[in-house]
Amino acid sequence: MKETIMKMAVEKIQIYGLRKFTMDEIASELKISKKTIYKYYKSKEDIILEYINTIIESDKKYTLNALEESDLLEDKLHSIIYSYHKYKLPVSILDEIHKFYYKQWEKIQELKTFKINIIEDVLKKSIDDGMIKNDINLHLISTTLESVSNTFLDYKFLSDNNLTLKDAMNEVIKILLYGILK
Repeated sequence: MKETIMKMAVEKIQIYGLRKFTMDEIASELKISKKTIYKYYKSKEDIILEYINTIIESDKKYTLNALEESDLLEDKLHSIIYSYHKYKLPVSILDEIHKFYYKQWEKIQELKTFKINIIEDVLKKSIDDGMIKNDINLHLISTTLESVSNTFLDYKFLSDNNLTLKDAMNEVIKILLYGILK
């Protein structure tokens, strides 16, 4: 039942956002009482916390598993940069987390730092293996990727430039690996 409640909450979050979905809507859709929901979740905040924590943990797990599955640098970078998690996390929800859920936003930032550190490790290994030049500044690349990811979390930027997050990140990886010169 807990998973069923969470799935319905996620649907409502996708439609209304974190602040506007209600326990009444979840109960009504599932044809259960709010009391039943409160057996599993003490509050709406508990649902939001589980939603965000599940996204973060599933993203980390996917990233680590994907790294084990490929030896190609480009595949490794894709698996680190792209977020694959149990529940969909639209950019608009990220924006809402940033504005109204500070502690949860810190967790999102920790996930980003986790991924940036893995990128640095993958690039170090690629240097050691002779796959990329050894004179690159890993910290500069990591900082650049962090800044780029912040830009891409801005829904307005993506919308104004008619880009999906995936398209934008593909362009960044292409530029990072192959440059811009002919």
